[in-house]
Amino acid sequence: MQLARNRSFSTALATGRNFGDRAARGSLHTPQLNTVPSPRGQQTRGGRWESHTKADYGSRRGNTYRNKDSQQQQRPSFFSSLTPEAAVYLLIGVNGAMFLVWTTANQRFNSLGDPSMLTWLTKNCSTMWVNLTEGRIWTLVTPAFSHVDPMHLFVNMFVLHSFGTDVARMLGTKRFLGFYLGAAVIGNLVSAVIRGVVIPLRTGDARSMMQPSIGASTSVVGITTLFACVYPMAQLQLFFVIPVRAWLATVGFVGWDLWRVMKHGSSKADGAGHLGGAAAGLAYYWFKLRPLIRRMR
Repeated sequence: MQLARNRSFSTALATGRNFGDRAARGSLHTPQLNTVPSPRGQQTRGGRWESHTKADYGSRRGNTYRNKDSQQQQRPSFFSSLTPEAAVYLLIGVNGAMFLVWTTANQRFNSLGDPSMLTWLTKNCSTMWVNLTEGRIWTLVTPAFSHVDPMHLFVNMFVLHSFGTDVARMLGTKRFLGFYLGAAVIGNLVSAVIRGVVIPLRTGDARSMMQPSIGASTSVVGITTLFACVYPMAQLQLFFVIPVRAWLATVGFVGWDLWRVMKHGSSKADGAGHLGGAAAGLAYYWFKLRPLIRRMR
């Protein structure tokens, strides 16, 4: 889905009702939207939504101030100059920079035997129940920018780019960045609680309490879930070859993560964090976007 810059959410909904009948690009890339006129009465509802986005969701809001003639003016904020595409690339850039930091730490440990940098990153940039109990609350956010494996980084950033740009256009850059961080907090909290409390209590194995988890998957799963909630019939090309509706792909992945968490199987993927991210996306849609969409119909 490639919407024009600053297109209102109402127009996106109007043009996206036959969204699922269009071909997708890439393995998880979103389909194209054709621009069509808004239905009768949509302009008024779109105007109310546009006013709402400027106040709460959009990236165009600035700080008001009075000039030397005592006239009220707006000072452009950082988000007013940050396009949805730029917001996504900003997140990708931060993730890439942190990947280089983790790579340097691993190289120092492997070549010099110096674990200090790697230990610091593990304590401050990974999800672990121990990190939370020791007061490092920021580890609910920092793991969403941390990757060690290049393939892990590539997959997360590819999906973020595929879905994140469209979601950023719907929410506005300010709310999109806030949602990315919020999904990370919820996903990492769920991951820490399940791996640090629930699994040890059920199995008697406390090793999961000390197992660090990193990656942007919590936020990325939240973004894809939010997209699927708004456009459930969007057709995706899974693994570049398998056509599947967005809602079915989301249910399948969430079900797979739920099964792995319930089985307590050993896996490199943090299924608990994925479930937390999906819950964040569903909750944001249900409590924030769904009432607005219903008022526009």
